[in-house]
Amino acid sequence: MRNIWTILKRELSSYFNSGIAYIYLIVFLAINNGLFMTRFFLLGRADMRLYFDSLPTILFVFIPAVTMRLWAEDKKENTFELLMTFPMKPRELVLGKFLASLIFYSLALLSTITIPIILSAAGSPDSGAIIGGYLGSFLTGALFLAIGIFISGLTKEQIVAFVLTTLSCFLFFFLGTDFFAAFIDGWIGGLGTFIKNYIGTASHTISFSKGVISIKDILYFTAAISVFLILNGFYFEGRLRPKAKAVFSLSVIVSIIGLIIFNWLIHDLRLGRFDITETKIYTTSLVSRKMLRELKVPVSLSLYISPQDKMPTALKTIEQDISGKLEELKIISNNKLNYKIFHIEASNLIEQNQNPGESSDTTGSLEKKLQDKGVLPFQVESIDKDEVGLKLIYSAITIAYKEKNEEILPRLTPRDIPDLEYLILSRIAKLTREKKPNIALFSPLKNEGLNPEINRLIQGMTESESRYEDEYKTVIPLMRNNGYNVKRIGLTKDDPITGDLNTLLILNPGKLNDRQLYEINKFLAQGGAALIAAQGLEYAFQSGGTQGIEISPKKADLDINRLIQKWGVKINDEMLMDESSQIIEVTTGQRVGPFALSMPIKVPNQILVTTEMMRPDMPLMNRLPSLFFMWGSALEISEDALKTANLKETLMFSSSKRSWKAPSDGSNLKKELLTFPKSNPEGAFPLAVMLEGNFSDTFQSIPQWPNQDTQTPAQNQEAVPALTPKPGKLIIVGCSKMFTDQLISGAGNLNLFANIVDGLTLGTDIIQIRSNTLTSRELKKLTNPQKAWYKFIAIFLVPILLVFYGSLRLFLRGKEKQFYLLGNAK
Repeated sequence: MRNIWTILKRELSSYFNSGIAYIYLIVFLAINNGLFMTRFFLLGRADMRLYFDSLPTILFVFIPAVTMRLWAEDKKENTFELLMTFPMKPRELVLGKFLASLIFYSLALLSTITIPIILSAAGSPDSGAIIGGYLGSFLTGALFLAIGIFISGLTKEQIVAFVLTTLSCFLFFFLGTDFFAAFIDGWIGGLGTFIKNYIGTASHTISFSKGVISIKDILYFTAAISVFLILNGFYFEGRLRPKAKAVFSLSVIVSIIGLIIFNWLIHDLRLGRFDITETKIYTTSLVSRKMLRELKVPVSLSLYISPQDKMPTALKTIEQDISGKLEELKIISNNKLNYKIFHIEASNLIEQNQNPGESSDTTGSLEKKLQDKGVLPFQVESIDKDEVGLKLIYSAITIAYKEKNEEILPRLTPRDIPDLEYLILSRIAKLTREKKPNIALFSPLKNEGLNPEINRLIQGMTESESRYEDEYKTVIPLMRNNGYNVKRIGLTKDDPITGDLNTLLILNPGKLNDRQLYEINKFLAQGGAALIAAQGLEYAFQSGGTQGIEISPKKADLDINRLIQKWGVKINDEMLMDESSQIIEVTTGQRVGPFALSMPIKVPNQILVTTEMMRPDMPLMNRLPSLFFMWGSALEISEDALKTANLKETLMFSSSKRSWKAPSDGSNLKKELLTFPKSNPEGAFPLAVMLEGNFSDTFQSIPQWPNQDTQTPAQNQEAVPALTPKPGKLIIVGCSKMFTDQLISGAGNLNLFANIVDGLTLGTDIIQIRSNTLTSRELKKLTNPQKAWYKFIAIFLVPILLVFYGSLRLFLRGKEKQFYLLGNAK
């Protein structure tokens, strides 16, 4: 250790006793931090994934610049042979130089600490993911240093060492990318994936940046670093022996093969991993553990999947990912969850369909049974000999419980893996209920849509195409994909609310007659759960005006207020504005050839609800990204009415403090209405609430259904039968537009809708499982001076300190040298 320490101090002194270390560090920080900060505020996310993803590209140049001199300089200055005569073993020399360069690289990484500090000040980053990213970057740099030292020992030219190290580091990293694997697999099936898994570096850094420390990845880096350091020492030990070059070349080949075999042996082993994310998003949630252990009857899962060699490159590891999660759930459940894996090729079904008389009891008959269940193969993109093609594969799970119909996850892809726990547990929750949950959607179809201008401007549709509109086509297949029985009702005498309904979704109801309001009231009074989403205004866009577009509001029908205001909530019919708003693209109505011209607009009624405006302790809102509350309305809450109705009210989210309401007279929006009022600002307004309790029956008699021929209500009414009140739930959202086909695809709106449906139908436990996944951590709203200050800290603060410290150190060393020379002269 003394010898290693001596070499370590010698190498570190050679860095910091001259300006080379400070120059390296300043350039490293300027490039890395500067590139990251140029995109940081544009992306608006408090995480460092992009930073760690781009760091290896910088290391391809930075690491060779550090290692090129470690041996080559000694050889060129003829100090190498003198170094070899020291009473030190070659491995001690190698370790000393390696540790010195590793400490220097660690200081470079440590100098980037201003980035996490800024993230913490501007948002709420996941500290576990940041720590994991730094660990992955540290190990990647350590491997590149080992490669660089090895190559530096083979030549006395620093430029040659720099170029060869750059190429070698790039090659090792590139061999682990999906692009390389897909390209090679297209020519030689499986070879690219083999190289990616057992040689390439990139595939072993992915888990670190997620906040997961895998033992297998650590062993990969440890083994690879050791191989290059051992080869470096072996080269110097045997450099003067007979046939040294041949022996060394053979040693390199044997070592690389040994490294590959080692990685191959540990690849399929379950060696464990550590989830260091703040919320343990890659660990089975406590709710899942509880649900699995409380199962009264075992659940059986069957995974039907194509063999690995029949999969495209991007899906070759999906079986391992799925089976790993299933094994984890099996262990947690104390074997109450069991699974089997069936390998099946989709080509057999094609052949059987072409030759129906040749069916057998083997794979073909199995596929036929799967087809009857609803498990079908699907096409995925693949690359074969530089051509993009399609492959037909299986990747599905069936879930069996008691004698009930099986639940099916028909199409699993890599992007479903993070949500696999929720997908499985939500199906199990539905199976363990006495009856499968039933959901009804009530949203009247409109003959003319919102407005012909809006359809043409936003969707680019012609007038004839926009005569018939259903804005909520997406929500029904979305709920069915999540395992619910869903139907659309007209809320008429012939299509009423049925007694087996669990949850009622009322989206943009518009005009409602008394009988429809009564049916909704009755459903809630009997313990039902409902979502009401409606807004007080619609907006039409027209070309013209000084800004190139004119916006005119139009009052919407809010007959639903006649019911819900008796329970203490009313949807306001004034325009709601907020400085926290979103840009949207609308077409101008003009065309260049077949293309419609569009323009971006940002109006304060296009409200962006950030995480700061949500209630974080409410399960429905837990860890949601921003919501697009487009053209929505504020809610008016009457505490007296709530108290009279004996209902519990919970605020879900609100507008920002810099929001305001403006009256609407139907004319185009004026500029003064779009600016935050300087006097009497009203502040945050409630936008969504949940009501819980026994909903009172607000009708004295049962209204008759309107006459279907004349559309006039009948005069005869019957007395209201006595209802047994049961606790119900009602969520009221002042915006129906956010759940339309155009907007529900946004991550925030989609997750909110799914949370509401699951929460009302199954309870909040399922929501906690879904929230146990990766979410976008957004930045706080920052002023321009704050952004400029953060950029200065990130890019310039540490370099300025390094310049000051380096100048002071060099100045003091110069003074010491002068005193030493003067002392000798005397």
